[in-house]
Amino acid sequence: MKLFSKNISYLLLIFLLMSCDDREGSFEVKVVSPDESPIESAWIRGGFDWDYFDVQTDQEGLAILPGHARGESATIFSTNFFPENVEYLAPTVYTLEPTSKKLKLIGEVEGSAIRFCFDTLITITYQGNYHLYKFNDNGVTELSSAQLPLCVKQFKLFGDTLWYSTHDDGFYVYSLENPLSPQPICHLSITGYLKPFAVKDSIIAVCESSGPGLLRIFSFTYDGQYQELASVGNFYVREMTFISHYLILVGGEESLPTIFDLQDPGHPQLVYNGLEWAYQSGIIFGTNLVLVPDYGSAMGYVTYTLLDLSNPPNPQEAGVFGADAWLDDMINENTAVGRYYFDNTESIAVLKGSIYSSFSTVAIVSEGQLWEGFGGSYPPYYIIGYNLWKLED
Repeated sequence: MKLFSKNISYLLLIFLLMSCDDREGSFEVKVVSPDESPIESAWIRGGFDWDYFDVQTDQEGLAILPGHARGESATIFSTNFFPENVEYLAPTVYTLEPTSKKLKLIGEVEGSAIRFCFDTLITITYQGNYHLYKFNDNGVTELSSAQLPLCVKQFKLFGDTLWYSTHDDGFYVYSLENPLSPQPICHLSITGYLKPFAVKDSIIAVCESSGPGLLRIFSFTYDGQYQELASVGNFYVREMTFISHYLILVGGEESLPTIFDLQDPGHPQLVYNGLEWAYQSGIIFGTNLVLVPDYGSAMGYVTYTLLDLSNPPNPQEAGVFGADAWLDDMINENTAVGRYYFDNTESIAVLKGSIYSSFSTVAIVSEGQLWEGFGGSYPPYYIIGYNLWKLED
């Protein structure tokens, strides 16, 4: 029994010594702007698994880091500052460079934008939560909400008509003529785990939510009736749209893009299949497709290729442009949203420039529910991480 007690005491002593060593090893860093003003609420994040650390600065720009963070690589980041990747973390002062513009937090919103205009915002969440908001530069006010059938995989608005695909319950169609109270129009109980779709007149094209899978073409009526006209497969599809009577499919490198002529929906005709092995995905932008490459440069620059799809059977390269971020969406010819190239966090950047030359990050958001990502925009307003932000000089 004495030997057992001695062993326990010995182990306890080792534990206490290790704890003391860890406390003694803690160290302080300071994060400031170029004029040496402290940056409050900046994050210092690094490590992996048991060695993970994630500490935020106080009003003085100070943060106390655990001893095991010393000498580790880390990312220091804060909203409206360019992140700093540190190779060997040490007890010193770190300076973050401010972005050229700032994103001002307006208020919380839930979901992604169905409709976005100068003072009104309609959103929906994956769980089918519908919200109508009014907003101005001073805040956000919710006017109404509704629970729609879940789960919302992908949605599109055609005039006042909202369409969305679900996990395994087909499509729901709602009228938003009165945005205070969305009214059901019909339910198309098309089978499968759906996500990407496109609608034109009385034709709907659908694909599985994760592929490869069949491309299926249906005719439908707004009383909920539908009929399968054709199926073609297999395709991995992230997004699809119609340009005239041509169906544009965008997926991985084997479908950038794939284009079908649906003038006769019962007999889809493949007219183009883009095999772009150097690219990973594409962003549909009007009658253009932005090809996203597999790799950027070591200098922090990503080069994108622009395809002109205005003549769908014969896509033409319309030029290249660069950006200091991995783009998620094109807002217009001069505005984009993405993730800053040298950011090892989940921060989201707003970029300005030209689709015919280059884009540069002008503001960064590093707070909020950023796993929700970018939720839509009406420049200078942006939904990022379930918050509404305004871009300001």
